[in-house]
Amino acid sequence: MKMNSKKMLTAIFALVLTFSMAGCGSKSSGTASSGVSEDKPTDISVTTITFGGTPSNDLEGLQEIGKKLNVKLHINYIPANNIGEKLNALLASKDLTDVMFVEYLESAPAYLSAVQQGAFWDLTPYIKDYPNLSQYPESVWNNLKVDGKIMSLPRIRPLDGHMAMSIRQDWLDKLGLKAPTTMDELYNVMEAFTKNDPDGDGKANTYGLAFVGAPTGLMPMFGAGNGWTQDSSGKLIPDWWTPQFKEGMAFLNKAYKAGLILPDFPVMKSTQLKEMLLQSKAGIAVNNIIDSYNYSQDLQKVKPEAKLTAYELPKASDGASHYTQATGYYGQLLINKKVSEDKLKKILEVYDYTATQEGYNLVAYGIKDKDYTVSADGFITQKEESKKLYDNSSSWLSGYFNKYARAEEPGIPADIRDYNHKLVDSISQVSVADPTIGFSPSEVYLENGADWTKKKQDMMVNVILGKNTLDEWDTFVRSYQEDSKFKKYVDEINEQYK
Repeated sequence: MKMNSKKMLTAIFALVLTFSMAGCGSKSSGTASSGVSEDKPTDISVTTITFGGTPSNDLEGLQEIGKKLNVKLHINYIPANNIGEKLNALLASKDLTDVMFVEYLESAPAYLSAVQQGAFWDLTPYIKDYPNLSQYPESVWNNLKVDGKIMSLPRIRPLDGHMAMSIRQDWLDKLGLKAPTTMDELYNVMEAFTKNDPDGDGKANTYGLAFVGAPTGLMPMFGAGNGWTQDSSGKLIPDWWTPQFKEGMAFLNKAYKAGLILPDFPVMKSTQLKEMLLQSKAGIAVNNIIDSYNYSQDLQKVKPEAKLTAYELPKASDGASHYTQATGYYGQLLINKKVSEDKLKKILEVYDYTATQEGYNLVAYGIKDKDYTVSADGFITQKEESKKLYDNSSSWLSGYFNKYARAEEPGIPADIRDYNHKLVDSISQVSVADPTIGFSPSEVYLENGADWTKKKQDMMVNVILGKNTLDEWDTFVRSYQEDSKFKKYVDEINEQYK
């Protein structure tokens, strides 16, 4: 018999209350410790994700961390393909390690409930005492708060650099064009890339723009906002209710009708976007800044003259450039409330040291000059054998913050690196965060959110394809503005926004 969401959440609360009264299982190495010895190393256990290898706990870099900080680290890796199921099983069995990875609390309701019930440490009073952790951007700490409290460490990522226009520079040069700075110019470049044979093979086999599925990620550049935006009254509304979102779809519908967009976009997989650029099927895509350099290296193996350059997004009809700001993290690290305060501080000491470049490098790359070398410009080259040993070894860390991580790569020429850094600096002046990041998901959203998202994405695709009109899009939006459940969801978002 299926349990409804309300009963399921009640069951979760009961489970968490039971958890908070009970001890942890035997696999939680050191979890039940009541203190920290000055002489004996402190056992610290961590459960984290792996996308590939399962590194040994005997890695020399890890041992060096242990010696320096007088700790014994036990890292438990769970493959990414079934981590959600495994993490829920660990919570249900009360078999938690000292530190637990979750991808995002808003997508892990059992863990969110456990956090709200006090099963993990509130880190708010402690972060200020750790100089490296406290230097993470304030917006990142704000983004992961739960009910105004810092309940986890972020696996830190850059805020900007994920949203730039990658354009075939050699095609621009051949056709005598400049990089587009407005939407009209973008349309003209897309048209030229499609109709003017930029690859010179005499065939009509190129397209202006490539994207995959419903192009939600393109809509912000038209000024729609980042997930949510304020209306004229200051109320938060979904970005897809805005005129700017509709304007973006009108642009793409027009371009699709003219044959300027890869026609298979509704069924393409995300990995195929890169393939379309490397196969010279498309000349423009929106992606990470560094992708332009990396893809150029692959392109030039086949076409030495080929080159992709990263550019800022063209300005919207309001004359401004619009970018989304990322959350600044991928994954959250919760600290089990069963550890003593002394042990909590030792755990934070480990994470503070590994938030430095020195500490991070020990975990991620190994021993300097043995496992890796550092070039004069600061880039790391890891030996092939060490790459295998240390594959995914840093996945348990919060990490070292580098605002340019999506704009640089080992071996990148200095002029391209400096150019990319300037792009990040420019984008960071205007990028906008999702104002609802860190909000607790409502029950009505948990019940209906997946269905709402699918219907919206299907409608977006159909409007671009011309199967539905822009007037029908307006009707679709109104149906949600008038839907009692969706209105309740919007009201709950605004209640948290106050």
